Amino acid sequence: MQRSLWVLLVGLGLLALSVVPVAAEHNTLKVAEPDAPSSAPDRSSLDVDLKLGLNGFRLGARVFGQNGYTGGAWINGETRPEGFSVDGRLEREGGKVWNFKLNADIDEALRRAAGWWGALHGQ
Repeated sequence: MQRSLWVLLVGLGLLALSVVPVAAEHNTLKVAEPDAPSSAPDRSSLDVDLKLGLNGFRLGARVFGQNGYTGGAWINGETRPEGFSVDGRLEREGGKVWNFKLNADIDEALRRAAGWWGALHGQ
């Protein structure tokens, strides 16, 4: 128990050290030219969200551009006693949206396959 706790703490420490941003000195000095027009750089960012649960998951992402929200997508998955379901959505700037949904009832398909198998082999 104590050893697994140490392994967990060391692993979390290494993970924390690996995600700390590192400063680079090679590109910190920039001299602005007096005749050059000052323009803001084109910036965008990506927001990713992952949630894992006992019987499902959700993976989503949003993109933000210079003028705000640009679009996003997400996918949800869930297991059920009779199968699984997956649904998702894709959005673009300007209101364009695509949705999808898949419900798979695997137990029913397995029962049918077992029935066909029994009928084919005379059982």
